[in-house]
Amino acid sequence: MQVSFNRHGPFYRLQRRLGLLTDTDLAVGRRAVLFVALAWIPAVVLAAFDGLALGPDHERAILLDFRAYAFAIAIAAFVLMEEISDRRMVKLVGQFEARDIVPQASRGCMAAARANMERRTGSWLAEAVILVLAYALSYLWLMRAPMGADGGTWHGRLVDGALQPTLPGWWAMLVSLPLYWFFLGRWLWRFGTWGLMLYDIARCDLRLVATHPDRCGGLAFMGQYPQTYVLFVLAESTVVSATVLKLVVHGDASLMGFKFALLGMIAFFAIAFVLPLLVFTPRLLSLKREGLAHYGSLASRHNIAFETKWVSAREVEPAEEMLGAPDPSSLADLAAGYDLVKRMLPVPISLESVAPIVLAALVPLVCVAATQVPFEQIVETIKTLMPL
Repeated sequence: MQVSFNRHGPFYRLQRRLGLLTDTDLAVGRRAVLFVALAWIPAVVLAAFDGLALGPDHERAILLDFRAYAFAIAIAAFVLMEEISDRRMVKLVGQFEARDIVPQASRGCMAAARANMERRTGSWLAEAVILVLAYALSYLWLMRAPMGADGGTWHGRLVDGALQPTLPGWWAMLVSLPLYWFFLGRWLWRFGTWGLMLYDIARCDLRLVATHPDRCGGLAFMGQYPQTYVLFVLAESTVVSATVLKLVVHGDASLMGFKFALLGMIAFFAIAFVLPLLVFTPRLLSLKREGLAHYGSLASRHNIAFETKWVSAREVEPAEEMLGAPDPSSLADLAAGYDLVKRMLPVPISLESVAPIVLAALVPLVCVAATQVPFEQIVETIKTLMPL
């Protein structure tokens, strides 16, 4: 089943009409460069014209603003991950049919889940709301930014308590920041549609096996989906890290003062990517209960037959023989099957699944920390904080 989060909606159709992409080629590399250039090259040119490109005051120099670079990296990451997400989603969702988890009678249910996802992802109303919110957030962010700096920033000057945007400030408010917030909002919406699609799939008649060695009824492959969002997490961690770096370098703030906030961000990412998989938890818990009941009953009858034949040395009834030859090897096989059911997980995810997300969140933070303390000390600090 072909699945795409990136080939629906008004913004996709607009890019297609402009020749930025085609139905067969998302051209993510070219578009990433284009959007980053559109967002920041005019801003830098306008800043140079306004005398705000470089200078002794970091607040009034766009090229000394760490967050400008972070926003550019984030925009590029949001575009680049489109192709990765399409490729991985096709592979993951296709596993339901490839592994025969979806019987023929439920293929229509799976098709409906895909259709619902495409309808939600391509909603013009959703993209319109995201666009409005993008401009609102950009305005609020730029109105607040100069308040903490004497004389304002490269975004705007404070005159009699009122903000007067600069030329690069106008560009940032009308183009640069709305692009960032719009791309972020679209990916958050797609994440929501992904969760809703999983909910629709979980309601289908799935052929799950309690004794599957993956301990998730055969659904463990779904735990790989967070890897699709590695660039997303890297982008957001970069934006947060740039803000922290500015406060540490120019604001005399202590890096350790952000310790728990940054750990909270990492924990938030890890938990957020587990949540969509909870839609399978009721099915897995029910499967485990039924499996324990069935295998428990089977084990009892088989063990009684085993003791009858090998301990009591009596003939086994024909009905008992139908359970399998009551010998030590079958006893071990049945015990292994029961143990697999007993160790079933309530959510199809593992630490290995979340590790790439945690690593992506850590990389920008480590880069920030490396500007202040030796790398060896950073490693030791991470080891110390991991139990938290």
